[in-house]
Amino acid sequence: MNQKEYWNKKALDFPRYDKNKDGFQQKIIKLLKDENIINDKTSVLDIGCGTGVYTIPLAKECGNITALDISSKMLELLEEDSWNYNVNTKIQTRCSNWKEFKSTEKYDLVLATLSAAFSDEQDFEKILQYSKKHVCFIDFVDTKGSNFEELLYNTYGIEKAIFKDLENKKKWLEHKNIEFKTTPLTNTYSKLIEIDEAIYKIKEILKSSQENIILSEEEIRIVLNPLKIGNKINYVINMKLELLHWRTTS
Repeated sequence: MNQKEYWNKKALDFPRYDKNKDGFQQKIIKLLKDENIINDKTSVLDIGCGTGVYTIPLAKECGNITALDISSKMLELLEEDSWNYNVNTKIQTRCSNWKEFKSTEKYDLVLATLSAAFSDEQDFEKILQYSKKHVCFIDFVDTKGSNFEELLYNTYGIEKAIFKDLENKKKWLEHKNIEFKTTPLTNTYSKLIEIDEAIYKIKEILKSSQENIILSEEEIRIVLNPLKIGNKINYVINMKLELLHWRTTS
């Protein structure tokens, strides 16, 4: 399965923007306003935008947004929701990975939120090509802790995955002698999901772990029993994040 197929499949159960549950997004928008990073004329390049969880609320505050993602399925959901929230005229979608992305434009803000688009120094260097004023990243600090991972740790000793993206960006900035600012953030996301989806998520965690543990679907169902509410499973992600920001000159 290539990256495009993987993210198209992930789109089926990926979170979508909900104006009734956008407290965390509004916190980000306030930070960006307080730092004079965005206003109603700001042009934004949103790298790895997914279904538009940040794109749509930003579109309400900014001039225009180019929403970039490798997944056509994610972008279809974003486009549908942009119509529902009346910001469709402000958002232009581009289906591409970051390495292949090309544009004649530069943007006031280049933004990436929990994006898997950056894999090497060339990907970071490319940011400077498209940023006129500001760059902002939101990344995990060390780990992303879901109650599924906690359950597997308590039951089988499976360690949580460690994320190095933020650390790598900071090292690159220090190497380039670019001053940056960080702001700590926390967010909790929860929803009730179907048992089949929960089983799939557990299998993905097992697959990505260093331990060689294979569980049958029946064994996974037993492991998930403590999280069962009615016919569904309570899925919770507790996220420790940082907003990393620096100013560029065109």
